[in-house]
Amino acid sequence: MKQRDTLLGIGLYGWVVLSLLLTGCGGVSQAQESTIANKNAKMTPKIANGCGKDSEVKAGGSEDETMTADPRVANGNSTRDYYIHVPTNYNKTQSIPLVLVFHGTGARGSDMEQVTGLSQLADQENFIVAYPQGLKDNNGQTFWASIGTTQQGIDEIRYVDDLLDNLEQSFCIDEQRIYATGFSNGGGMSWYLACNLPERIAAFAPVSGNFYDLDTGCNIKRGVPILDVHGTGDTVVPYMGGPAPEKPDLPLPSVPQWLNEWAKRDHCAQGPNTFFQNGNVTGEEWIRCRDGSSIVHYRIEGGGHAWPASLDGSPSASETIWNFFKQHPLTYS
Repeated sequence: MKQRDTLLGIGLYGWVVLSLLLTGCGGVSQAQESTIANKNAKMTPKIANGCGKDSEVKAGGSEDETMTADPRVANGNSTRDYYIHVPTNYNKTQSIPLVLVFHGTGARGSDMEQVTGLSQLADQENFIVAYPQGLKDNNGQTFWASIGTTQQGIDEIRYVDDLLDNLEQSFCIDEQRIYATGFSNGGGMSWYLACNLPERIAAFAPVSGNFYDLDTGCNIKRGVPILDVHGTGDTVVPYMGGPAPEKPDLPLPSVPQWLNEWAKRDHCAQGPNTFFQNGNVTGEEWIRCRDGSSIVHYRIEGGGHAWPASLDGSPSASETIWNFFKQHPLTYS
C-alpha cells in the first residue's frame, strides 16, 4: 500500500511549493504494549519540572534532538528523533505553550519548519515548536503509524507521550497549552492523538489529513477543539472520501462526514454555520459544544493537497491555526 503526498503550488492563495514523495502505512500488527488504556480518564495536570533549567537549545535556534525509545514499540529502534525550535524570547522561568507539528509521509520534521513558518511565528508569539520525526515503514519511507495501537511494530501514542515527558522535563512548558497540527499523514496523526491523548493535548488542527478508521475507536471524555483544513480538489486524500488512490483497501470518510462525527462527540448544539467567505475559502463552525470546545473547518474550493499560505485574511494559515489554539487551553475536570 502506498500513498504519495505532494505539496503543490496553487494560484490564488499562493500555496507553498514543495514536492515530497510520500508512501503510506503498512498492515496493522498484533498489539504488543498498549499505552492507550485509561488515557482519557487521566485528567489531572502534572507538575512541570523543566522550569528553571537552562535550555540546551539556543533561544531563537532550531536543532535536531534524540531521545531513548523502547525497541519493542519502536520497530526495533532504541532512539527516536525530533526537531525543535526555541523562541527568541524564551525565559526558563516563564511557562509557555508548545505546538507539535507532524510531517507528511516521506518527509522530515525539519521540512515542516520551512513549509509552515511556525518557527518564525513562535518567535513573535513566544511558544516552543517541536517537529516530531516518524520512523521508516516497510518501504523505507518515513510515516506515522496512525491507525491503531501498534502498526509495523510502532506505538506512536507511546512515542508522543514520552516526547511530551522529555520536553516538559527540559523546558518551561505550560502543560495546559500543548497543541498538535500536521499535514496529510501528519494530519491523520493529529486526529489519532485527538482520540488518544486529549488529556495532554488541548486542541488539534489537521491539514489535508487522512482520517482512516482507528482500531482503538475514538471515545473521548471531554470536548476536544478541532480546526480542520482541506481542499475539495485534493486527489491524494479526496474531500468526499472513498478509497484513497494509493490505499484502495482503507476507505476514507468524506470530510463533512468526519466533521459531523466530531460534532456529535463534542455534543455541539449548533452548526455547521458559515462564518467566513472570501474567494475560494469558506469557513464553517460548530458551536455551543461541551467544555467550551468548538469545531472549525476551512474548505478550499479546488484546493489541492497542500499546506495553504492563507485562509481567513490572517498573514498565514499557520497564524489562523495558532489563533485557534490560543482560544482553547486545556481545562481539567
